[in-house]
Amino acid sequence: MAKRQKTEFGEFLVQEIKNAGMSQEAFYNAVGIAKPTFYGLITAAPPPPELQYRMLSVLDEKTGKDPVRRNKLLDLAAQDRNEIPADINALIKNDPKQWEQIRIALAQLQPAKR
Repeated sequence: MAKRQKTEFGEFLVQEIKNAGMSQEAFYNAVGIAKPTFYGLITAAPPPPELQYRMLSVLDEKTGKDPVRRNKLLDLAAQDRNEIPADINALIKNDPKQWEQIRIALAQLQPAKR
């Protein structure tokens, strides 16, 4: 049986677990998921947002809050899930009065159409 390759999200998460001085088993137990679920998350589809935040909470508890790690984990999970990062999605959903300002800001970020 061939070994399954980790996704970019999986590679990043495994390194962050090591950086936190945790074993993978200690990590997935702290997050509250089973071993097969954990291995599925690092080799196939990254977790949904709720689980992303639980993972970050476990890592933050071990090493302190790290905004760079937080953004990278959320970005990689979103890329592999073909979604908008969980934190950005929450900001948009939670403040519909700001949608027009968001559209204006996004339009300013896009290169001018030729």
